[in-house]
Amino acid sequence: MITKGETDMAKRFITTSMWEKPNWRKLPVRLKVVWFYLISKCNHAGIWECDIDLLSFQIGEDYTLDEIMEAFGSQIVELGDNKFFLSKYISFQYGVLNPSVRVHQSVIKLLKKYNIQYEYSELSVKDKDIDKVKDVDTKKKEFAKRVEKEVINMKLDPVMIKEFIEYWTEHNDGGQVLRYQQQSIFNVRKRMSTWVKNSKKFNTNMKFQSASDEDIAKREARIEAEYQEQQKRFKQADNNTASDEERKKELGLL
Repeated sequence: MITKGETDMAKRFITTSMWEKPNWRKLPVRLKVVWFYLISKCNHAGIWECDIDLLSFQIGEDYTLDEIMEAFGSQIVELGDNKFFLSKYISFQYGVLNPSVRVHQSVIKLLKKYNIQYEYSELSVKDKDIDKVKDVDTKKKEFAKRVEKEVINMKLDPVMIKEFIEYWTEHNDGGQVLRYQQQSIFNVRKRMSTWVKNSKKFNTNMKFQSASDEDIAKREARIEAEYQEQQKRFKQADNNTASDEERKKELGLL
């Protein structure tokens, strides 16, 4: 449970430029109110404990979680246990987190508590210098240990875990930044669950023992293409519609 101490914060920043953004302009008023509610009710790390009945009562309108998630998309990340993370909240409210700042220390502690991997946020200048020195192999080994530890209770095929690690630790020629490090947040269990679902969706062999490198590359390309196509549809729906109902029709939800 998120305690009273975690939610107590007198002020939250907003930007006046939000009113100029097409996606915000197209939101119906009832959903604009929800966004202000979320940034007011989340704790100071941007984590909101979902209570749709309370939200509806306090705003004075009836809502569903599906409606809210559809409206705000990737700006709200499900953490499990009825908790959600406002993915852009920290960068907007604090900028770069500094472990030497007391408030930031508290935020970092909550990120760890809820298993939110907020890349680059926990590194001091000294830590960043040390991280640059690490070679790619060391980073891969550290990521592999982290994945194996966090999915130990998911009863997955070891080969699937290995391929998940290989995919997210790829990097460009001469690059020092691995693929997973390019994500603003990286929840291992959530990503792994999506990996399993996509594998089933594309009728892949769940054991993968006989899969060639070419087969693996093709499967990963299909998964990535499906994701990009979904994001494209969302963007087109935002650009082509003016109401929530029209957006749902554009996405084939009505």
